Amino acid sequence: MKRLLNCDVLRILAFCLVISVHFLMYNNFYSTETLGKTMLLVNILRCLFIICVPIFLILSGYLMNQKKFNKEYCKKISKILLTYFLCSIVCSVSISIVFGNNIPSIKNCLFQVIDFVGAPYAWYVNMYIGLYFFIPFLNTLWNNLEKENKKWLIIILFIFVISPTILNLRWNIIPNYWCGIAFPILYYFVGCYLKEFPIKISIYKNILILILLIVLFGLFNYIKCYNNVFEIGIYSENFSFEAFFVSLFFANLIFNLKIEIKSKKLSKFIIKLSNLTFASYLLSAIFDNLFYSKIMPHLATTFHERLAYMIPFVLTIIICSFLCAYIIDLLEKLLKKITNWIITIIKKLKEKLKKMCIN
Repeated sequence: MKRLLNCDVLRILAFCLVISVHFLMYNNFYSTETLGKTMLLVNILRCLFIICVPIFLILSGYLMNQKKFNKEYCKKISKILLTYFLCSIVCSVSISIVFGNNIPSIKNCLFQVIDFVGAPYAWYVNMYIGLYFFIPFLNTLWNNLEKENKKWLIIILFIFVISPTILNLRWNIIPNYWCGIAFPILYYFVGCYLKEFPIKISIYKNILILILLIVLFGLFNYIKCYNNVFEIGIYSENFSFEAFFVSLFFANLIFNLKIEIKSKKLSKFIIKLSNLTFASYLLSAIFDNLFYSKIMPHLATTFHERLAYMIPFVLTIIICSFLCAYIIDLLEKLLKKITNWIITIIKKLKEKLKKMCIN
């Protein structure tokens, strides 16, 4: 099958948005008074940055909607687990050295891996492992529904996951139990839906709607938090109405772009970066902690001062994370070769033992 570069581009963009939203987290945005044109602009940008996780989940639905539960499917989780294991060990050791000047014991490293705390951003892995095993059964449900019922499935999930984030700002009008639990499933089905029924609007209209949504939501957040620090509430989370609509039109835009790259080297480079995004995401915690806790305090203190360093710091962390992920990728390939070599030797030994027994 022809590879969809649109998905690779979207995955890379989602990773860049992760690094951007982490800049706000580490540099006092959430403790700075919401006042002035600069804070209005940052509130608008945050509405774009926060869609990173929804985009990853939408991509899963877009690409994995035909997967079935079998032995091969279960085996493929080993790639994710190995990447997580290696990245978690590297994060645990690196961050301990940077902040504690000591190397953690093997026992502590293993416990941190199991508890999903070795890599500071491993919460996503904790969530995705469960989703990965649900996916074939979610696909069975999705692929056996008629078009009308597929729409109703999205609508019902929207009502109980997304609508409380706007309707319940003052009073509990809609049950909100499912907001933080079912949002990965909702975004997964949104990806399935966009694959089967893309939103049929022109690229220009899509861009216009996207810009309007980002500006309106950013203005809403600015007014709501005016003269106070930014409030991290249900309206500003991954499962908020803001993140839902912005991620919906952002993903639809990238899916519908005609991305044709004649250069094979450039295509391979984009695909390689896309394949490295998972490890890069986990490893970026090392550089976030290093740059923002060790380097940034020597350059600036307040959020407004630090904002001047946003673009160079974000770009540097993106590059460092990809380079580190590339080394992890090489290590994974080496481990795979060693494992295959050991398996081959064991098989040959078994064959020899069988022949010896027969003789």
